[in-house]
Amino acid sequence: MGSSNRHMFPKLLFFFWLFAITVISLIDHSSISSITATKGLGSGFWLHVAGYFVAGILFFLAFGRTRKKRMLIALIALIALFLLGVLFEVLQILIPKRTFNPTDIAANGLGLVAFYAFYQISFLTKSRKK
Repeated sequence: MGSSNRHMFPKLLFFFWLFAITVISLIDHSSISSITATKGLGSGFWLHVAGYFVAGILFFLAFGRTRKKRMLIALIALIALFLLGVLFEVLQILIPKRTFNPTDIAANGLGLVAFYAFYQISFLTKSRKK
């Protein structure tokens, strides 16, 4: 795999994940019984946490390569992805059988904060090893 392909893969993965979150957030999936069954178990909250945690990691891997910009990129990832999650939740008001749920926004934020905490811990661990 060439150097340009190696740098392109994380970006493609991030945008694929972002597309998946967009589709899942903005379609009426009430007719898909497996998705509604997991919501009934209360795991929808944790799916939001996991989805946005992974989005934060993929954003950082795709765009946070240089040392000087890592902290800035991590903060941009948090803010941009959080605002995108808020937008998706607000847009659900317009989608039949979907509702606005502030708990989902909180779960998205928790996933992003967990990503940032994970990032900080890994950064501090690497700094101590040097």
